[in-house]
Amino acid sequence: MKNKHIDIIKSICLILCVLGTISSTLYNGKSELFVRVIDYLSKPFVYPVVLFILGYIIYDKDYSKKTLLKRSLYSFLIGLFINIFCFSIIYFIRNENYLMLENLFRANIFIFISLMYLFFYVVRNYDLDDYTLWGMGLLFSILNTLLSVKNSIDSNVVLESITSIFYSSSNHMSFSFLPWIIFPITGYIFKEITENKKDNFYILTGIFSSSGYVLLTVFSKISVIGSSMIDYDNAYSVYNMNIYYAITSICLCIFLYSMAYLVSKKIPSKIYRHIKRWSKNIVYIYIIVLLMINYVFLLLLEGMVVLDAIETSLLFAMVFIISDVLSYLIVKRINRSK
Repeated sequence: MKNKHIDIIKSICLILCVLGTISSTLYNGKSELFVRVIDYLSKPFVYPVVLFILGYIIYDKDYSKKTLLKRSLYSFLIGLFINIFCFSIIYFIRNENYLMLENLFRANIFIFISLMYLFFYVVRNYDLDDYTLWGMGLLFSILNTLLSVKNSIDSNVVLESITSIFYSSSNHMSFSFLPWIIFPITGYIFKEITENKKDNFYILTGIFSSSGYVLLTVFSKISVIGSSMIDYDNAYSVYNMNIYYAITSICLCIFLYSMAYLVSKKIPSKIYRHIKRWSKNIVYIYIIVLLMINYVFLLLLEGMVVLDAIETSLLFAMVFIISDVLSYLIVKRINRSK
């Protein structure tokens, strides 16, 4: 199957994202190693890879300008739904108005994806070449690095959240446009470069990209200004994606893509059947997980439940299975109604 490796990457990212959501909501930190591993896998690992793959898909599917606009609107509505129904309503009921406002205007990943589709609409409209695209990605990342002074805008939570949609302006930032657009740009260009390449190409890209990732990571650890490059003690620092961190993450994206491509040729069809379903239903599963976790544990139980590593893993399995079944039923119902 043509894009089996894409389904594999999307499914792995979904699993790690769900595990990270559960861990960050309910885990009480009995094992520091468990927390560090999950935090790393569910934030710096997942999100750059997801956005890299989305750029790849835009090129691969050759979306028309009309389709890009439709997907932009669709993504924005999903992002708005998540902000309102998965977070803000909960904090409103709990009378935590500051958190309600912060989450209402926060640039979650779907808000970013909406802007990303608009960006590629402009790319298609002006027929920008690869060099221009890559230069824009680097320029935006460097510009964000220069602009992102911690708490540079701290007068109003609403203003902070809105400005952080575009650049890393405050602690309310998540997926700001300037630092994150470099990932779908790279995925878009990478798809064009890899057209009709053979296995040896992916072996070489895997070797070079993994070597680059290791070297950049090690240098950030031994450098006297290492924490300003990549702050490994704070997984949330990934949201303030400076240019050094971005290039390091791009190396990781290319490595994972190359490995997934090679592994996809060996994966059994019985396993791939489930992987393909998770990939297809990824948005539904993600939203169902957020609704389940937030309304059950944040609202009904008021966030008082804490779990250890084994309990968190078991809860993850239960939540993922329920979300998978519900998403399957929802998609099946939608397809029947068409």
